Amino acid sequence: MNLYEINNLNSSDSVISIENLTFRYGSQTILENISLEVVRGEFVGLIGPNGGGKTTLLKLLIGLEKPQSGTISIFGERTDLSNEWRLRVGVVPQFQAEIPRFPVLARDVVEMGLFVRGRTALSKQEREARVAESFEMVGASSSANKPMWELSGGQRQRIFIARALAGKPELLLLDEPTVGVDSHGQDLLYTWIRSWRKEHDLTVMLISHDVGVIAPICDKLACLNIQLHFHDKPDKFTGETVEKVYGCPAELVFHSRAIPHRVVGEHHHD
Repeated sequence: MNLYEINNLNSSDSVISIENLTFRYGSQTILENISLEVVRGEFVGLIGPNGGGKTTLLKLLIGLEKPQSGTISIFGERTDLSNEWRLRVGVVPQFQAEIPRFPVLARDVVEMGLFVRGRTALSKQEREARVAESFEMVGASSSANKPMWELSGGQRQRIFIARALAGKPELLLLDEPTVGVDSHGQDLLYTWIRSWRKEHDLTVMLISHDVGVIAPICDKLACLNIQLHFHDKPDKFTGETVEKVYGCPAELVFHSRAIPHRVVGEHHHD
């Protein structure tokens, strides 16, 4: 999206608006002069090499970090001036492949998604209904009463997504949602996310290192490596852009599943 399009964007269509964002850890620049617009109903894949700033940008979006300069608005509200936007956002952070054997049930994890500061408290009956609905949305009702540590990686990710959906968000942010999930589980998860967000008019930003997998399912790709190097439709993401951003041949990024796909160059850490 160019500057003319951003300036003429209907404010009701804007879901994420980032303007001239810069973030540093001490003297190290992690993100520099980032401007990015995501509109209602879009599915945006946020890609880039390891350490390029993807997870840091997510932390900035949800207020876990503060930028040195620039602004972030979600649903037209400056995130540093208001908290109302939080009620409309669901977040699925990265998780570890191994989960300790704590006696916590999947339904307890999903119910946690209902407890957000500023949200009107629900009755027990309402909470139970919302939790049941969230399990049904992700096709995981049979897992509701199982301990989390008994579930596979793909099943656990569905639980974490159900937790994010319990609050009925309009924007869903996912950080590497297929970590610890086998290739079949990844296909199922991505197919489900794509179909479900269309059905419910959900805006999605999904962070992934795996360009070859998410490019076919996204409306747009945003490629980040300290700066924003690309933000457009996936079919315009050329080999030249890949080599510039990743510092390696395109065939090492757009790969088959048999090839190791974490591309690491001389990059900063998230």
